[in-house]
Amino acid sequence: MTPQHLPGRPRRLLAAVAAGVLAITTFSIGASAPAAADAGSTRPTAVVAMGDSLSAGEGGGDYEPGSNEFGHYCHRSSMSEIHQAKLSGVTTTVNLACSAATTDDVRLGGTRRYGEPPQAEQLKAVARRYEVRSIVLTVGANDVPSVGLTIHCILAYVGGQACAGWWDKRLPKKLATIREGVVGDLRDIRAVMRQAGYRDDSYELVLQSYPSPSGGRTRYRGAARVLHGCPFRDSDIAWVHDTVFPMIAQYLRQAAETVPGVRFLDLTAALEGRQACSPGIDSSQEWMWGAFVDLPGLRIGPGPHLVSQSLHPKAVGYGYIAGCLRDFHALSARNARCVREADGEVRLTADDGVRAPATP
Repeated sequence: MTPQHLPGRPRRLLAAVAAGVLAITTFSIGASAPAAADAGSTRPTAVVAMGDSLSAGEGGGDYEPGSNEFGHYCHRSSMSEIHQAKLSGVTTTVNLACSAATTDDVRLGGTRRYGEPPQAEQLKAVARRYEVRSIVLTVGANDVPSVGLTIHCILAYVGGQACAGWWDKRLPKKLATIREGVVGDLRDIRAVMRQAGYRDDSYELVLQSYPSPSGGRTRYRGAARVLHGCPFRDSDIAWVHDTVFPMIAQYLRQAAETVPGVRFLDLTAALEGRQACSPGIDSSQEWMWGAFVDLPGLRIGPGPHLVSQSLHPKAVGYGYIAGCLRDFHALSARNARCVREADGEVRLTADDGVRAPATP
């Protein structure tokens, strides 16, 4: 698979440090073919993406009109996971997700992101207009906030220190609070769907974790890592890979298990070895962006969009994640992991041991 509609070519300059300081590194048990809420419905079938930048398709490029303009940076990409997944039995994709969204931006009565109503409020109209077969939610990273963690680690690199120690003491408490916010979002989504006449078993509700932006090691030394978008200490690169993203996945899985019927797809290792600066590959083989400034984005003015694509999947990365979602949709297992394995193939393995074929 090759990237399509990619955003502007990154300027891997010393400005990557400034990019990281500003970066918005934001990082959703049904049957395999859920019954419709109304067996006689003639409405188009749909899958709905909700949550933050990962669901929106940040970094994938070719953003929907109105989602990449001054003051509105949801960055909903035509190359996002749900658009590339092509789920069986689904004819329409609806992307309500928004880059930088928090759990408060999803819940009923929550906050507005870039002037848009909370996503659960937007879901009401979608549930009436379409026969919703699947809802995919990815949310929680911006509540950490991931931008704060990234800024801290970049500054720690510049200052010759490690950031892991400070966060190790605080991250579990933050994630415990975030878990409750995610549970609230899931329950609000259930409430909206019930009010629209859907049974809980008439559609699948999937909560996802995040692919780690760190491969655990870097192929660059010294200032070269800054120029290539990885301005972090070796110890912090390993810590993000070995501790941070597995821990985020752990707490998100707990949130999914709290709400009956919610499925969980672990994407932590989905792009393993193809992250920016990973050893054994070159930049043309990377499936995720490093920290960079998208200078062509200045055409719509200054703003977070200049750096928000940093540390997100490229279009090709979303293609592999989409393959895992498609395979997960076809299985009945409640939980599964998407992993790029030692042979280089990306495969889905369910908790019951069922393995899907390698994602093409």
